[in-house]
Amino acid sequence: MAIMRCKVHTPKRVQRNYVAAVEPVGYPQTALVCGSVKCEAPAFIWLEDHEKQAFDRGERVFQAFTASMKVRAA
Repeated sequence: MAIMRCKVHTPKRVQRNYVAAVEPVGYPQTALVCGSVKCEAPAFIWLEDHEKQAFDRGERVFQAFTASMKVRAA
């Protein structure tokens, strides 16, 4: 599952292995903000390996940790 973090709050010490950060549509004037506590900076979409492979094949919509939200990469 993708995670949203800014340049400062890259995913660390997490159970998942994030291998790439891609820009959401409209970055940096995007509605997507960092998921770190008290941070409201524009966020990148951090992808796991299988998601990065899908991105390389042209897929641009990724699901976040909740099924109620998806994000679109540029």
